[in-house]
Amino acid sequence: MKICVFSDSHGFPEPMIKAIEKEKPFLCFFLGDGERDLKAVQNVFPSLPFYAVRGNCDPRSSLSSTISCTVGGISVFATHGHLYNVKHEPSLESLASAAKAEGAVLALYGHTHTANLERINGITFLNPGALAFTKEPSYAVLTVDKGDFTAEIRSLSGKR
Repeated sequence: MKICVFSDSHGFPEPMIKAIEKEKPFLCFFLGDGERDLKAVQNVFPSLPFYAVRGNCDPRSSLSSTISCTVGGISVFATHGHLYNVKHEPSLESLASAAKAEGAVLALYGHTHTANLERINGITFLNPGALAFTKEPSYAVLTVDKGDFTAEIRSLSGKR
């Protein structure tokens, strides 16, 4: 199962649309800061399922600030990241505590506009980077198979 992970589109839905057309995912995660963009993308792909959270730039959003779910046997904790101090806590300690409390093996977050993929104490942390206001727009692709997964950061410019 292929899953796209997006964050921080900040008024630019086109990069998400381009990535979805290229990747043809089974479902997507949107990690905030562009709820209007998410709605525009959902108008283009009305049957594509999305898990979405609000970001710090989505003040009137009715979306939750976190999601805990199981996808393809993988326990996932998703958030924008601003409530977990991800910009100022390189160890991701607050995010790790929240993910662990939810029993997650995969923690998805955005907010920093910097892509990151690392494993710490049994939890994989994935930040897809940003789709806007960055030198290299990026997103992530998760491949889930039989309760296991791989993750990859992909660039919209093809530089990665």
